[in-house]
Amino acid sequence: MPDGYVRVRLGEKRPVYGQLTAQSGTLTIAASPAPMLTLYDSAGAAVAGLADVTATGFNVGALPSPKVWYLLDTGSLAAGWYTLVFKLTATGSDAIVRIYEPSVEVEVGDVRG
Repeated sequence: MPDGYVRVRLGEKRPVYGQLTAQSGTLTIAASPAPMLTLYDSAGAAVAGLADVTATGFNVGALPSPKVWYLLDTGSLAAGWYTLVFKLTATGSDAIVRIYEPSVEVEVGDVRG
């Protein structure tokens, strides 16, 4: 089950955000290794050119709910459903380093929709 949902018009460029939530305290997203992402189509196959891509940005510093994002250009995509999965490392205020994989369901609609 995805952690979020966004609807994007076909041909639009828009940031898609993945969010982490600390169970208690804060999380700090690591710059190295850099947060990565893969976009999967509705059949579960990685979209060409969007597999293991570096994220556009992420919140810096210790936050209770930091975000990571990618500026998604839908110009080369077909209308339909996709899943964007981020993969990143973050350190909790408890000093434990964990790997997170927040996912976002992306609906790419035509210009009428």
